[in-house]
Amino acid sequence: MIFWYVISSVLLGLLLFFPTRKFIMAMAINKLQRKENRDATAEEKEKIKKSSTVYAAFVSFTFAFLYNKFVMFKYFGRF
Repeated sequence: MIFWYVISSVLLGLLLFFPTRKFIMAMAINKLQRKENRDATAEEKEKIKKSSTVYAAFVSFTFAFLYNKFVMFKYFGRF
């Protein structure tokens, strides 16, 4: 049961990671462009991509593990 919990949490985290990273990156680039009133350079975009990768990984995997914990507890009781 724990094996299934870990595998399903990791798969859900991976599925959520890429759209989450893209969303965070788009919001950060738009904020920078609005603030600076110019287009972002390639260096700035690369820096934003690195930081958004860390944030997206944290958010998506935390959500995946907590969500699966809730689902496992609700439908299978304590495991």
